Amino acid sequence: MEIVVRATVIYWFLFLVVRGAGKRSLAELSALDMLVLVIMGDIVQQAITQEDMSVTGGVLAVTTFAVWTLTADWLGRRSRLANLLLAGEPVVILRDGRIDVERLRREHLTEDDLITAAREQGFGRLSDITLGVIEDDGTFSFIAAHDKG
Repeated sequence: MEIVVRATVIYWFLFLVVRGAGKRSLAELSALDMLVLVIMGDIVQQAITQEDMSVTGGVLAVTTFAVWTLTADWLGRRSRLANLLLAGEPVVILRDGRIDVERLRREHLTEDDLITAAREQGFGRLSDITLGVIEDDGTFSFIAAHDKG
């Protein structure tokens, strides 16, 4: 039972860490970010199982993570408030070609990140964009100025 409690604490701690890190998607993680994730995996394993290297301990830890993931997903589909808390919401970071620098900073992104994302979606200039949004999954969405009705 101790492994289940430890896994639960670590699961929700990791959730808060990931949510606090901003909406950067996996595709945008740097080599250092990936290294930290790998190292965190090892640290987390030690925190959850302590000295228990049994198959049962591993199964309990993984099952606990899976149950919390499924529970959070279920809650997010059932309640708007739960979805907001668990997944977040899209954030407007660009309006009529002007960057909202403060919101971009809060999402731990740079202007270069935004410009690169716009370029990857075929926009040569930010002035060509009416609305730029970072979605709750960390992806960028842009609406072209000429699409404005």
